[in-house]
Amino acid sequence: MLFTSPLPDIELPRTNVFDMVFGAAFGPVSDTSRPAITEIDTGRSTTYAELRQRAERVAAELVARGVGRGDVVALRLPNSIDFAAGLLGIARSGAAAALLSPLFTEREAAELTALAGASAELTAADIAGATATAAADTTANAPANAPAPAPEDLTVIAFSSGTTGLPKAVELTHAAVTANAAQFAAALAASGVQPGRRVAAPLPFSHIYGLNTLLLSSLAAGHHVHTAARFDLAQFADAHARHGIELSFIAPPIALALAKNEGIDAAAFAASRWMVCGAAPLDEGLARAVERRLGTTILQGYGTTESAPVTHVGIAGRSNPGSIGYAVPNTQFRVVEPGTLADAAPGQPGELVVRGPQLMRGYRGDPAATERSLIHGWLRTGDLARARPDGSVWIIDRVKEVIKYRGYQVAPAELEALLLTHPGVRDAAVVGVRRAADGEEVPKAFVVAKGASTSKEALMAWVAERVAPYKKIRDVEFVGAIPRNAAGKILRRELR
Repeated sequence: MLFTSPLPDIELPRTNVFDMVFGAAFGPVSDTSRPAITEIDTGRSTTYAELRQRAERVAAELVARGVGRGDVVALRLPNSIDFAAGLLGIARSGAAAALLSPLFTEREAAELTALAGASAELTAADIAGATATAAADTTANAPANAPAPAPEDLTVIAFSSGTTGLPKAVELTHAAVTANAAQFAAALAASGVQPGRRVAAPLPFSHIYGLNTLLLSSLAAGHHVHTAARFDLAQFADAHARHGIELSFIAPPIALALAKNEGIDAAAFAASRWMVCGAAPLDEGLARAVERRLGTTILQGYGTTESAPVTHVGIAGRSNPGSIGYAVPNTQFRVVEPGTLADAAPGQPGELVVRGPQLMRGYRGDPAATERSLIHGWLRTGDLARARPDGSVWIIDRVKEVIKYRGYQVAPAELEALLLTHPGVRDAAVVGVRRAADGEEVPKAFVVAKGASTSKEALMAWVAERVAPYKKIRDVEFVGAIPRNAAGKILRRELR
């Protein structure tokens, strides 16, 4: 069955990322003296006019170094004004930015730089030098020898999460990134989010969720973005109180902390009207707990690196916060049998496949992987989902992560959500392991305990009382922390 968005299609911007942010595409920022980004950890702030000038100076430096259209520049910086100036400067120069986490080891950074085919790197020192020049020269203009990038040009190389395997280099064009920013803005508008809001952006800009959803789409909408180099829960709460944050972007680990951490003062979130949660599935019970405690509205969103990233988002008052809501405008989706790609029976789970203008060009240097993921214009997400007749969608788990036990399918995410409701559990992850006795794949839980009163046997018995027999957890291992990537996704490959 073909599903579409309940929202009308929109006219998509045919422009580049730089012009989108600074108002040439849609929703122009009329007052360029308004604040664009504030670093809550340093107190630094920049206006839209200053940010544009910084980005133009970065572009001028890159052009002077011979960087331009067709080149790839590695960008490995934490969330900051410098990151934004560097990213937008790379876009203005005509090159593409390879997004590298500042948490990467030198080996990891080198491997992904090579995978992206980057021939240059933009460092914090480069940006500081260029922006210092911009601050001293108020007449700075865009570099004369850098023609504006075309919509079809490559602008970002992001890396797939690699939670179960090696990351892939995802090629995203200006057209895909700007389309998705416009689609996301239209979807948020359906929940009452209008331009010019005060926004908290704690998740890494080096991840596609952070880059386009938290940073670029927020700037294109004229929001005031508040961010920090590293996430700190107390600082995050203080920023809400100090700056009157209205819209926050979070991931499930932050939602868990907001629901369970006794040190959180709900009064700090008095101005909060919306929290958009993405990067991993969010359980309805946890979403409702955050809403009750903070008096806000949770909108769960969904996307992939390969879709720049948003394909679905909730609508306030219309969708359940445990679902990913509805397709964004100009987007179609189906739920299919993973093996045959034939439509799954109505209401039955299957792999989510999507189609729209926000999809990637392909995996860099890997045409075989591209052909496996893009089938006649449809992106295979690899996520197991269930759709209701109204087009709302629930993500069950990753297709590859679903545990097959004696013919039954067991979703780790379902068991993880249940474990998190136990008063003695602070965090949890579930993976499939082969049982030595019979070779069966069975669910095993890795648990971060809250206190010392919970035993392995008691926890397994507690779960067994609440699930079907085939879903029972067969082993528990207590650990100090659950390994996650920067966006909050569980790194299951590190748990066995």
